[in-house]
Amino acid sequence: MQEPNYTLNISRELGLKDQQVGNVLSLIDDGCTVHFIARYRKERTGNLNENVIREIIELKTKLENIYKTKVTALTAIAEQGKLTEELQNKIENAQTLVEVEDLYAPYKRKKKTKADIAREKGFDAVAQQIKDQQTINIPQELLAMFPEEEIITGSKDIVSQDIADNPVLKDFVRQYYVKYGKIVSKAVNPDKLDEKQKEEAYKFKIYLSFGGNVPALKSYQTLALNRGDNLGILNVGMDKDDNFFETFRKKIIVKPDNTVPLEECVKDGYGKVFASIEREVRNILTEKANIDAIKIFQANLKELLMLKPHYGESILAIDPGYRTGCKICILDKNSAPVYFSKIFLDKKEETLQTLKTLFSKNKIDVITIGNGTASGEIFDLIKNNFDCATVLVNESGASVYSTSEAGQEEFPALDATDRGTISIGRRYVDSLSEFVKIPVISVGVGMYQHDMNQKELERKLSDTVEDVVNLVGINVNSASTYLLSYVSGLSKKDAKKIFENKPYKSREQLKKLLGKKAYEQGVGFLRVPGSENVFDRTAIHPEQYKVASFIIEKMEEGNLFSTYRNDMDKLYPGITNEVVLDIISNYKNAGKELRQYEGSLKLRASIKIEDLTIGDMVEGIVRNVTQFGAFVDIGLKNNALIHISQLADRFIKNPLEVVSIGEELKAKVLDIDIKNGRISLSLKH
Repeated sequence: MQEPNYTLNISRELGLKDQQVGNVLSLIDDGCTVHFIARYRKERTGNLNENVIREIIELKTKLENIYKTKVTALTAIAEQGKLTEELQNKIENAQTLVEVEDLYAPYKRKKKTKADIAREKGFDAVAQQIKDQQTINIPQELLAMFPEEEIITGSKDIVSQDIADNPVLKDFVRQYYVKYGKIVSKAVNPDKLDEKQKEEAYKFKIYLSFGGNVPALKSYQTLALNRGDNLGILNVGMDKDDNFFETFRKKIIVKPDNTVPLEECVKDGYGKVFASIEREVRNILTEKANIDAIKIFQANLKELLMLKPHYGESILAIDPGYRTGCKICILDKNSAPVYFSKIFLDKKEETLQTLKTLFSKNKIDVITIGNGTASGEIFDLIKNNFDCATVLVNESGASVYSTSEAGQEEFPALDATDRGTISIGRRYVDSLSEFVKIPVISVGVGMYQHDMNQKELERKLSDTVEDVVNLVGINVNSASTYLLSYVSGLSKKDAKKIFENKPYKSREQLKKLLGKKAYEQGVGFLRVPGSENVFDRTAIHPEQYKVASFIIEKMEEGNLFSTYRNDMDKLYPGITNEVVLDIISNYKNAGKELRQYEGSLKLRASIKIEDLTIGDMVEGIVRNVTQFGAFVDIGLKNNALIHISQLADRFIKNPLEVVSIGEELKAKVLDIDIKNGRISLSLKH
């Protein structure tokens, strides 16, 4: 079987030019990274962005898998001596992996079925009589070897299996249930739940008796049903449609007479097909839910990493707590820890004295408080006794960092609690630099991340981190090895080498440290703020410096590309107007900070849930966005929820249409559940 033309197939499916796709695939084969191609090979790709380039790569992988599966199927069936010309044509012309697997399924079973055993005994002829709705006439030679009951039962097994293996019938059932199926769930008998399951059961209250049409099922509903099913709290399945079974039955039983044996086979075969399609439909729903959830996770992560940095400020970082006290750390203007201590809320006078001493001996610009337990109480103590800007920061993952390899490498002489407190302070200084040090699934955004394909989730989230790092550009003299390792084309070894040999006065110095390919791929995303060459402080690549100098000299003239195209092409072959505009934009925005959202809640007054009433207006900051709404930090232990139906006065499909992580907002209290510490908010007017 001839391997397909991937370039042609991909360009047709994605609506791109063959040349664009071919160039992307060629550049990838040459070892170029997605970000390098998107940023510095615009003239070859027609200005394709990172997402489209990744689509091309992923689609090629998908098409390669289909081709490999076809080859495997054809080879295996041929080895069994069962490959007919008709079957070969069907497999070769199949367009999807599902089609190939349906055709291949009967030939890849590892264990013999009852039907296989019946065929080996020679019951095919009797099975054909049942299919044709003829009067059963068992050959004497079979009766001489096997009891009549065994022959009839085995023949039925053959017919049932043939029905279950029929790809046309299977696809007929699949198409129906994908369009009209219904997923239902019921509560498991409470008497059969253990204590842990009983404690978790309240989270699935709305799913204890639930039904949702397959096409209309929300992704978050799918994930919730899956989790409840996996925890043994819910029984989840697809509703078997009796009316559709009648339609299915009529496709097989075409004569009114002698239907009894075939009726049994149809019912049994349908049961096998239904069980297979039920698994398949739930897998389809789960895959879609994972894709949707990961997209929201990625959007959340991007916003979190794009929070505005606050360099050059001295920080008093506080990790609040009751029993073990509040850990405190002072970070100097370079974010280096210079002092550690602990204060206790139940020892007010002693705590106040400690803080007064700190303020008298240190110039504190900002106090950062982790948004965990006791954050409101420590805020009240500070607000009532000191005049200093105070912010509440997202502490998700701080404990993970404190015990991680990254934390231990960075501060080997400190204990875990001190590392966590440093992280709380540094998140205010530079969210991006701090969050890259912990596993991306520990950053506290998204939902159901532990129920997803972990490799796929981590890959997609790592893509997002790379997107932000390479969009923002990294100061080569201040970046950690963890941040540098996300730069396009740099390995962890490269990152460590760069870190250990700083400071740098120019990009040229990096050329001596890195291999030719690593330098080419990564240098454009590295900034050297103190360099005498202004281009070293921009996203302009060294290979573009000559043409960039020409462009900057002439840029006030206008219509550069049409006027000087030939001159510029000699300096940078294949240059396009998009490249020219990109160079001008990067030059004008040298040193500009792209990260703008504050991302920290500026506390004015602490609140307690008991003090709130329905209708109150509260200030907060968005900490997490999910498919069903947004979670807002208003200064309480638990974040408040704004359900998707309460996010706007109009209908919206996705909460990200109106809110994003780090956004400050004012919302109205809609509902208060003091017992469980839950608050519902609304943005509706």
